[in-house]
Amino acid sequence: MFAPIVPLLLITLAPALAADPNWGGNWDTRWPEGGALLTLKQTDDHVVGAYPLYSGTIEGTVDGRRLTGTWTEPDETGDFVFVLSEDGSSFMGRFGQDVWWTGARVTAESIDAETNISQANPADVLHAFMVISDAVENGQLEYLDNAVSLLDFGNGDLDRRDELKETALLGLVIEQLQFQLDDIRQETQSASGEATVTLTRYDDQTFDLTFVQKNGDWFIEVPPEQDLENKLSALLADTGGRVPPINHIFKMRTPRDTIEAFIDSMRVGPGGLDTAIATLDLSELSPVARDREATLIAEYLEQVLARIGEVVYQEIPNDPDSQTPYIHFTHPMGDIAIAPVETDDGVQWKFTPDTLRSVRQLFTATEDMPPAPRVLPLYRPEPAVFFKIRSVLGDLMPRLLEPLGPLEIWQWVAMVAVFLFAVIATGLISLVLMLFRRLFASGEPTSEESAFSSARFAVWGVRLLVFGLISYGGLVLLGLPDSYASIVLAVAVIAMIAGAVPIEFWIVNGIRSWLDDAGVISERGDILASLLVGVVKVAIVLGNLLLLAEALNIPYGAALAGFGIGGLAVALAARSTLENVIAGFILFADRPLAVGDFCRFGDRIGTVERIGIRSTTVRTLDRTIVSVPNADFVNMHLENYGKRDRILLSKTISLRYETTPDQLRYVLVELRKLLIGHPKVTDDPARVRFAGFSEDALDIEIFAYVQSTDWSEFLAIREDLFLRIMDIVERSGTAFAVPAQTVYFGRDRGLDAERAAAAESTVNDWRQGERLPFPNLTAAEITEIENSLAYPPEGTPPMSEQVGAGQMKAHRARRTFWSFARGGRT
Repeated sequence: MFAPIVPLLLITLAPALAADPNWGGNWDTRWPEGGALLTLKQTDDHVVGAYPLYSGTIEGTVDGRRLTGTWTEPDETGDFVFVLSEDGSSFMGRFGQDVWWTGARVTAESIDAETNISQANPADVLHAFMVISDAVENGQLEYLDNAVSLLDFGNGDLDRRDELKETALLGLVIEQLQFQLDDIRQETQSASGEATVTLTRYDDQTFDLTFVQKNGDWFIEVPPEQDLENKLSALLADTGGRVPPINHIFKMRTPRDTIEAFIDSMRVGPGGLDTAIATLDLSELSPVARDREATLIAEYLEQVLARIGEVVYQEIPNDPDSQTPYIHFTHPMGDIAIAPVETDDGVQWKFTPDTLRSVRQLFTATEDMPPAPRVLPLYRPEPAVFFKIRSVLGDLMPRLLEPLGPLEIWQWVAMVAVFLFAVIATGLISLVLMLFRRLFASGEPTSEESAFSSARFAVWGVRLLVFGLISYGGLVLLGLPDSYASIVLAVAVIAMIAGAVPIEFWIVNGIRSWLDDAGVISERGDILASLLVGVVKVAIVLGNLLLLAEALNIPYGAALAGFGIGGLAVALAARSTLENVIAGFILFADRPLAVGDFCRFGDRIGTVERIGIRSTTVRTLDRTIVSVPNADFVNMHLENYGKRDRILLSKTISLRYETTPDQLRYVLVELRKLLIGHPKVTDDPARVRFAGFSEDALDIEIFAYVQSTDWSEFLAIREDLFLRIMDIVERSGTAFAVPAQTVYFGRDRGLDAERAAAAESTVNDWRQGERLPFPNLTAAEITEIENSLAYPPEGTPPMSEQVGAGQMKAHRARRTFWSFARGGRT
């Protein structure tokens, strides 16, 4: 059915697939010894570009996704080849023989951003240089030329690459030190032409930095390259002279690392939010709202730090051995502080719990502050919905932002609105589900269904789930404080999980019912299916409890330990329940009974309707339901009538003492012939024997098996046999003995002399002809007699037209369409 669509898609996509890749734009490029911002312009298959940092240009030709050509700098040139990625966001390249050159496409906004660089005094120059150096270190190579412009390389004849190398060395040296810009500003405020300041580090190492003034602007004088390398080696002695990798800040070994890790992570946007949250000490936050609250606190803190001013990391301590908390900002409403914390990864510096508690008040206090002057434009990710809501409300109705107890006025109003909307939505969904059930449901749940598996209970689950989802989703947007959010969000989470359980139960029962209707589950499999459904429901409950522990931030170890202790308590308090579960699996494995079997259990009889995880349900002959715990049921004497291959016929008949021996012989022979000749009685064993003399009768024992497993059919066959036995007794001229004393007030008619003579004559003929069948009939006689009787008896309708007990329902179900059309009944 999809064949015609494929050519259409190919025709539609062919122009896009065949189009030449677009190389135009700005690229952040890197090579082994450096990198530069590369700007390309493409006209048809011709591409030209420039990377001003090295006064270089390139020119090449496009062939598919490949760009080949030459690069040119003032003192050298060479060939290159670039290959564009499939999505056009990056390229892999090479120049010279085996030197790699890679690039990633950057947006125009980051290139065209304006800078605010002041060279009015040495402190401003140092401020700008360190901020730009940090930006370049984080990959913003477009600012590298700005950093170079702040430096004075003296009268040395340096090429561009040497200038860039010394710029990087100077930035690395100053990065290891600590200073306060205000101190440098005061120290150099009266300087003119030249000024030198001494920068120090926590271990008392120093570095003299000289500033020179030219044409009214101040510049940093770059020391000789060898002096920079020697100083850097001394500063990095603890690491063997190796420059720490850029991601070393995420280990948070110093206050400087922590603030830098937080700000850099927040600049990344949502992708760096987890790393930013790792810098927060969340130990005092409630488990319920910890993740949501941590995200909100991180965004609050980012907003406050942005309003305070541009952070120069060299003003922040970087002593890894210090244990003194660092105060970054102080305000009557609270402080921004960083302190060491013991973690699984060792000591890490994190924003203190006091800072997290007061960050909302700090945000409110600094919210109206004008933006501080910045060297580089502030890149800020898209603010959270909460801050957008506050911004809109602040423009429309500023009064709503005023505090009212633990919340702002608009938060109280919005919270009430969320709950009202959740209740209304739950009511509407309930009406829709009720209407759906009336239109499409097949009826109320049967007696076999538990309350937890019925559709009605699932509707309650949907109500709770919808209420919880709407409440949680709405409350998260309101930015509620932890002390309040932990309560209301816990209620929403519990409602969602409590609502999910009956829905999951309903789904499990629906799957089992569908498999049963499809014929996938056999009679024996029905036991296992019932047991597995019970096990799955237990697993659902346990899984949702673990999910609740996850939502409430309860450690799995504690939750599992709780289950262990609770399980021990349950095992001791509910031992019989566990015995019933085990007994259910024993019933499945041992197979004494199956669903639908007619059986005797103990002193009762009934049909097995269900074998569940806890109990077995049997419908008795009184049509009542008996539920027997599996542990008791498996220990009963179980007699399974449903598995027998035939039904025993065992009967003792009694004849009057007036019966003569030949009459008795006649009856015995005819009864044997009856059993052998009847098509519904097995010929072996088919035993008829004179059993003995009772107090008032001659006893004849009849023992045979009826070829039927259906009890109703057996009763019909037994009835037929008993009627034929009465005929035989009557033909013999004798009669059944009655175990009672009879007083006759008249002449006794006695026995039928004529029939008695006939019976005796017949037996005498057997004797004379040596055919007297005692103790047994001959094989020839058995063959002649076998299946010679008509069953059903003569004069009865065919069996296909007879309806036995309990068969009327099945007979009615076989009526054809035409019988209904004629209005008749079959």
